[in-house]
Amino acid sequence: MDFRKLLDKWSHLDYINPEDIPNIELYMDQVTTFMDSQLSGCKRTPEDKILTKTMINNYSKNHLLPPSNKKKYSKEHIILLIYIYYLKNFLSISDIKNLLTPLTELFYDTNNPSISFEEIYTELFHEETKHYDALKKDIFRTMKDSRSTFSQIENPDEKEFLQNLAFVTTLSYDIYLKKQIIESIIDNFYAPPDEDAKKKKKKKN
Repeated sequence: MDFRKLLDKWSHLDYINPEDIPNIELYMDQVTTFMDSQLSGCKRTPEDKILTKTMINNYSKNHLLPPSNKKKYSKEHIILLIYIYYLKNFLSISDIKNLLTPLTELFYDTNNPSISFEEIYTELFHEETKHYDALKKDIFRTMKDSRSTFSQIENPDEKEFLQNLAFVTTLSYDIYLKKQIIESIIDNFYAPPDEDAKKKKKKKN
């Protein structure tokens, strides 16, 4: 396995430029087609689906996505679907809901004078792309370190297996740690107050 080639592929995964998101409302079929065409490079296998009608309906039922406008979806809907697509890979639906609900309440279709929904996506997009090179270097360093492990193993197949395992487990620890940090931030800053706290507040009032 040529990790250099894989790393180059990973560093060129598809993402959706803000200017590529349609400014017109789309029907559900058009939304799924757009997402699939834009993020096809993110598929693990050719059969994988980026977004389906069932997914969109489930997101709406779980209040992750505001209702469509006569079965049409706006640019803001698509931006939310992009957020959900990436976040669902490592966060629960409830965590995603807690994270995105304040965003939609404050900035979705509100004409907020501070900043628009699209401007938020654009700034986050540019912030993420700035970290690409640093992330690529970090993964390459982890890969290089894994190649120095298990040097005492003489069997080349066994050595390759164990070195790949070292690479995967080190990356996994990094993901685990970052996931813990993300969940802690959501719990402390984005989670809604629990029912008991709400009841106590009502009694005081």
